[in-house]
Amino acid sequence: MPESAELRRIRQSDPPSFIHLRRLTDDTGLLEHALGRIPRRREGYTTDDNARALWLATEWLSLGEDALDGGERALLRELAETYLAFLLWTQYDGGWWHNNIAYNRTREAETLSANQDCQGRSVWAAADAWVRLDSPLRDTARILFTRALPMIGEIDSLRGRAFAMAACAHVLEAGGRGAVDLPASWKRQLTGIMQGTERMMNERCRRMFGDGWLWFEPAMTYGNGTLPWAMLRTYRVTGNPETLHNGLESLEFLLGRMTAEEGWLRPIGNDGWGTPDAVSRWDQQPLEMFKLALALEEAARAVEAAGEACAQGLERERLVGSVPARMPERASGGSLPTSRAQPGAARSAESYRARRDLCLEWFLGYNDKGAPMCDPADGSCCDGLMESGPNINCGAESTLSYLMTEALCRHGGTDGPA
Repeated sequence: MPESAELRRIRQSDPPSFIHLRRLTDDTGLLEHALGRIPRRREGYTTDDNARALWLATEWLSLGEDALDGGERALLRELAETYLAFLLWTQYDGGWWHNNIAYNRTREAETLSANQDCQGRSVWAAADAWVRLDSPLRDTARILFTRALPMIGEIDSLRGRAFAMAACAHVLEAGGRGAVDLPASWKRQLTGIMQGTERMMNERCRRMFGDGWLWFEPAMTYGNGTLPWAMLRTYRVTGNPETLHNGLESLEFLLGRMTAEEGWLRPIGNDGWGTPDAVSRWDQQPLEMFKLALALEEAARAVEAAGEACAQGLERERLVGSVPARMPERASGGSLPTSRAQPGAARSAESYRARRDLCLEWFLGYNDKGAPMCDPADGSCCDGLMESGPNINCGAESTLSYLMTEALCRHGGTDGPA
């Protein structure tokens, strides 16, 4: 097993390539699956993956001129155009998106109720591109977001609503600092959706938290980091101390379930999920590491925002008291590992970012099998970690998860245009 410091050295000396991302992308969009590293065209495309890919391009382009050379920036701008065109093509007049597209560019049969999470991801990707990309791409993203306005409040899946809430907060914050032009009617609508969803999420926490279980649902399933991330992203706009508290409490609880006794991170496996009594160990998905890294980076920003609010004269007890003083205890009756962070340890931005970096180290081999999941030489990533070792297929979701985690670990983030 390589040492953590060595993994950091590898990451710093070998920045990832976007070769595999380009390999998976044709003139229609990002293909969903691969056999090994070769795209499986008959599996077609999803709006889910193309929305994630647009977010990826935005994230990397927002790192600044020093992070990418001219050729890489040009490639990502070209790919962003393709992903924007895909979202424009798959969006209906009423704002909703069709998710599954066959390789021959026909829409596969589906119902809107079956892809509610896709709606939230697409709303976020459009909002983020509008806020952070430069013209003319951000103009198209604004149109996508505008078309989605009538349906944002109708998304009814938990993760879909979380994405929508975060998107509303993102746009409102950008409007407040003049990065985007928000009509008053939009501001009222987005504020209403954001605050309504925030109340729902906090009420869910009041109802679900207890008896050693500090999570939004009866089980931890997929994309778990999305939920505390959305709470913490929203807190930076609303300043609601309950939202900060619930976001950090749920994140620490998730960390406890995703930390191996040996110290490395362990995604909650798809083979059984996580319950109060047990956590599935295998079929570990790269997506879980990306979403955890996302939530940890957002926790660092939220703690910084709370500190700034205190410095500006707000009630210190009201804000600082929202930060968990220690790790939650494990659920009674379960044989679950807890984080190696010491009880009572300070919850600083630095501590959250240090644990964020562990997410990237999982990709590089600091995991249950001591096996690299990614190849920085072409930017590809294995689809999962099984008991037998890495799944050699390198599809869109896993590759995007690795590249997004790389981006998150290379900067503290910026909400401004690239």
